[in-house]
Amino acid sequence: MILDLSNQKTPDTYMRNNRPCYLDNIRKKLIYITPEETVRQQILSFLINELAVPQDTILVEEPLVHYGINTKLRADIIIHKNDGEPLAVIECKSPDVYLSEKVFEQAANYADLLEAEYVIITNGLNVLCYAYDSDTGKYAELEYVPEYRNMISGNYEIIQPMPVPDRIQFEDIEKNLHLYQGEDIWEYDIGICTEKKKAIPLVNLWECLLDVSRKLPRNNYGLFTLIEDYGVRLLSYGNASGGHFAGPYRSFLVDVDGNTEFISISVSTYNKSTRPEIVKTNINVAIDDEKLSHHALQLTADTFMSIDGNKCIFEHDGRITAGKGSVRREYMMNYVKEHCPDLIHNSKIALGTITHDRLWYLDDNEIIEFISRLVSYAILRDKFRKEYLSGTR
Repeated sequence: MILDLSNQKTPDTYMRNNRPCYLDNIRKKLIYITPEETVRQQILSFLINELAVPQDTILVEEPLVHYGINTKLRADIIIHKNDGEPLAVIECKSPDVYLSEKVFEQAANYADLLEAEYVIITNGLNVLCYAYDSDTGKYAELEYVPEYRNMISGNYEIIQPMPVPDRIQFEDIEKNLHLYQGEDIWEYDIGICTEKKKAIPLVNLWECLLDVSRKLPRNNYGLFTLIEDYGVRLLSYGNASGGHFAGPYRSFLVDVDGNTEFISISVSTYNKSTRPEIVKTNINVAIDDEKLSHHALQLTADTFMSIDGNKCIFEHDGRITAGKGSVRREYMMNYVKEHCPDLIHNSKIALGTITHDRLWYLDDNEIIEFISRLVSYAILRDKFRKEYLSGTR
């Protein structure tokens, strides 16, 4: 849920060692001001002033060893019941940290150790709240953060899965193109200047990604192993030029070199201008990590998708930026050639060919091939950027 905490009142500030500090009302001591500490103080204000959480039920930066747990871990915020038992665990991150699955798992681990019923995570821009469901043994995401009395009584609303929309029939995509392509660049997914012969299969691809009735098969795809097709999630990601892309993404929980990550794909308009007539269409591949969530690949379909009869051919030229500048194309191409040579064809990155003669589904062989190559290429781009910026490449 998008819940901006920036309007919440923070404590009085004082100077200590020439650095500004908050006088924390819970810990009763001066705390140096950092982006994460500001979020912590904002959520505390929200809890006390809007959710009526009694101040004496809140502990901040509390070591779990105080609960008889043999660990050095400490929770950002713990809310207690009136009898002193843990009720909720809150994990705070700075605004530049995406609320990823890793952030949730960190807070849920604390809640499991404390046997607390609620998990709340926030970065000051978003607040996500979960309640433990004893029937399923999992945490269910809530529509909103309940007031304290409703937390105690278990009175809350669980977010219900979005219904699967009816697919546009294959023969009707062209006449329904206006649903996806329009002059309002903020409300349409296909750019107004994307030519019709490309726009039609892009609608098919986007509806394929939004269709949760079919899933990408679990498998080892070489550079990654698919753990679970997570369906559609509403997300927001940045890109190298500082822009943001918010909306629905198809998310996949994957294993890459022993690390578990979310990789998400969307189709969206791409604009460097507010002039609708030059707005193009992107296929975006986003990767979450603990510090930053971002688009690893923005494939401009107007440029890198070609049509040959009913064949849709997706390629890329290997160009990439790292930090504030571009990198020589040959470096990226050599990196791909070294780690996944099958992606190279005719000096380009070959992402797949899909026959546009039917509705596409995620368990369709051509779509599986395309998605697996798209994700693999995004993974390689992400790895290359990190190595290049660290000086190891």
